[in-house]
Amino acid sequence: MFSGLKSKLLTLLILSASVFLSLDAQDINYNLYFSVGFVNVSAGKALLSEKVTTYDGQSASMTRLTMSTGRGTDRIFSLRDTIESYSTLTGEGIFYRKIVNEGSKHNIETASFSAVNGEYVADLLTKDALTGRISGKRTEKRPTRIFDMLSMLRFARSIDTNGKEVGYTRTLPMVNGDLVVDQYLIYEGDKTVKADDRKKYDCMVISVRDRKYGKERETLKAYVTRESPHKPVQLDIIVGVASVRALLAD
Repeated sequence: MFSGLKSKLLTLLILSASVFLSLDAQDINYNLYFSVGFVNVSAGKALLSEKVTTYDGQSASMTRLTMSTGRGTDRIFSLRDTIESYSTLTGEGIFYRKIVNEGSKHNIETASFSAVNGEYVADLLTKDALTGRISGKRTEKRPTRIFDMLSMLRFARSIDTNGKEVGYTRTLPMVNGDLVVDQYLIYEGDKTVKADDRKKYDCMVISVRDRKYGKERETLKAYVTRESPHKPVQLDIIVGVASVRALLAD
């Protein structure tokens, strides 16, 4: 049930410069919950950090997501993950790294982005964090910009839904392990969300779906404030019959 949890949690808890979300330094805290039916169990904490930094001698936007389960949840499923995304200030990918510590799984997944002869290129690598053994290595090319989990979330935050009808859709190619898979971001309307910081937020609802296994499936639902800076208030990550919820905290 929890296989690939992090892939969906960010796929949790951005195509031209004109729509790229401006990045102010900020840290956003979340509480994590496992949900089955109407039962919600406190699971741990997450921190989303954003800032402008320097990467390989150039100014870059850096987004980092760290997630960890608590001691009670660790008996069922342990999670200690760090995900980092570096992009140019106009939104083109530079480097992506996902350090996976889920139960007995300890992997490092990376993607190096470039543009060659009018094509966008992602060099993908997956290796065991303990032994260094390479389990996946692949180069993917696309005619349009390739996203990672965190740059996709930033793009979702930048979508202007004013005047848009429910069902409005954007399609983004996104890194998923050693593959690039199309993700469909669908506007589902607006909703008021009460967060764990005891505040209510007017949010636009964005559903993220893919067709990786031959049919469309929802992997993430994001509730993002309508007002700038379009903060993610709630992220629901679908994992089979259950879901993982990241809810904005103090």
